[in-house]
Amino acid sequence: MSKKLAVFDLDGTLSRTELFSVPAAQEMERKLGYPVQDASRIIASFGTNYEETMDAIFPGWDQQAYDYYFSHGGEVQAKYLDRAKPFNGIPEIMDRLHALGYETAVCSNSNIRYIKMCVEAIGLMDKMDYLQELEAGMDNKGQSLGKLLNMVSPDKAVMIGDTLLDYQAAVDNQIPFIGCAYGFRPYEMEKVAHAAKSPGELLQLIEALIGE
Repeated sequence: MSKKLAVFDLDGTLSRTELFSVPAAQEMERKLGYPVQDASRIIASFGTNYEETMDAIFPGWDQQAYDYYFSHGGEVQAKYLDRAKPFNGIPEIMDRLHALGYETAVCSNSNIRYIKMCVEAIGLMDKMDYLQELEAGMDNKGQSLGKLLNMVSPDKAVMIGDTLLDYQAAVDNQIPFIGCAYGFRPYEMEKVAHAAKSPGELLQLIEALIGE
């Protein structure tokens, strides 16, 4: 039997991140005296690099805002983690993938602290075999996905995500991609070859692309 790996983005693919990240960001804005941004602007920053995130949450940000966000953002988010949820059906899909002989991984542009915090909060820690962060010195998700693939050495792998950054990571590593049109950037998934309109479609697409 071949070794198969299903790699998932986190925010907008597995996690309904807006449930805890939006109120956390708004609390930090109030604390630092920045205008409170609406949910759509904050959500649009999910999965981007730190500069785009800061621009969305703290327009015109300075060093104080940067230092506060990266020093205390995690503890503010933690206050709202009781609101965290996976998308409907995701835990069951992970169980089914394991039953079919797949390994599962998270590959996110976030740091490992956030990945662990979020995966634990949405009840998936015991359902993921690998967690891959965007490490210091890495410029993009393609590099972190490449490190994960080199470490695991699967015979077949697929990347699942909701942004063009996820798609490009798959292209860079020459593996198939499944777009999550139910995620935070459905408009970016309109032209990808394989897209799931709901989490319930993921298993069939994964099996079609890399199943035996």
